Amino acid sequence: MPTQRRNEQEAIRNLQRYLRQLSYVNDKIPPPPIDGIYDTRTQEAVRAFQQLEGLPVTGVVDTETWELLFLRYEESLEREGAPVPLAQFPRLSPGYALREGDESFLVRLIQYALGELETIYEDLDDVEETGVYDENTAQAVRNFQRRHNLPETGEVDRATWDAIANTYNREFGGYVSQ
Repeated sequence: MPTQRRNEQEAIRNLQRYLRQLSYVNDKIPPPPIDGIYDTRTQEAVRAFQQLEGLPVTGVVDTETWELLFLRYEESLEREGAPVPLAQFPRLSPGYALREGDESFLVRLIQYALGELETIYEDLDDVEETGVYDENTAQAVRNFQRRHNLPETGEVDRATWDAIANTYNREFGGYVSQ
């Protein structure tokens, strides 16, 4: 990939990170994917930000929009604190795994992370944050495992959790919405 295109994608990812951070504290800004593609969801988030800030609502990031967006992003980080990464798998007995039928906050956290990662991997859809490890969650886990060359068990063991957490932290800067 040529350097200019890589730089462009990274600039779009930064834009999406800033908008995503602001979406956590203002539900009028829809959270865009963080994929380096300036698509309609990113444009919608830009338009929402521009409207909230009294800027011309164009969906185009001009200098004024970029500078104000970055300022609001920095202010948000000061108020909300630094991003909190997903931690590694809890210290439990060796061989422990989450599987269909389990119910817990950890299952809900896995569902949340998979839902966020769906903005990058389209085959992780249909995961609802219920806290109940259902068939949709197991299928999304199998799809994630396939993409990361892990055994496709549909269960979340330490290796699968670490891959989910590392991918989430890398792509989303460690943000877990409150």
